[in-house]
Amino acid sequence: MRALAQAVRFLTVLPWPGVPREPEEGDMESALVRFPFVGLLMGAILIALDWALASSFSVSVRSAALIVALVVLTRGISLSGLSDFADMLRSGDHAREGITGSMGVPIIIGALLLKFVALNELHGYERYLALLVSLIIARAAMAYLIAASPSAQRAGDGNHEFARPSRPREGHIALGWSFLLCFLLAWFWGLFLAIVAFCVTWGLRRLLDKSEKVVKDAPGATSEIVEIMTLVLYST
Repeated sequence: MRALAQAVRFLTVLPWPGVPREPEEGDMESALVRFPFVGLLMGAILIALDWALASSFSVSVRSAALIVALVVLTRGISLSGLSDFADMLRSGDHAREGITGSMGVPIIIGALLLKFVALNELHGYERYLALLVSLIIARAAMAYLIAASPSAQRAGDGNHEFARPSRPREGHIALGWSFLLCFLLAWFWGLFLAIVAFCVTWGLRRLLDKSEKVVKDAPGATSEIVEIMTLVLYST
């Protein structure tokens, strides 16, 4: 339970009463395994919000509300990581902390627009499955990159950082859980999306490990890329 609490606190703004805020030795490694389940929880929260708004608002308004809710729920960590990732790939230098560069702004706008368009194309049960599967896969991709990539030394927003463990085992377990959860939710289509997401994550890991450029929050950027990709594929 402590590991799940650490995962929830790192990935979301949700509190977890009764659990110490400072992780003990081994908590962070164990928490990586719980990342897909936190994605499942986040998806359930967004589904509940979408269902609550369905009787009063159009699908466009609900889609916009879900995107805003997701940014608030995650403190915008993934979007911030994507912005830094774009700026650093362009310049090859460290982006100044807390500042979004010239490439970061259009990348963030493009990411939000892609999510909005994809969600607008999804309705009913398929919309709910897309939310669950995309968030599960994206958080598993983040766990894998934190655990497996030497270039991903730390992930987070400064106040909520996650140190890379000494071995990649937990990242592989997180991926395994994401495959199983996606299969149970969406059968072979869900498993296919999880496999495609893993291939993208693996390719980004190879790119980062071979590059001499320093990427501050590669796991967050990877999570955002995988999340967008999954929603777009689901909407096709």
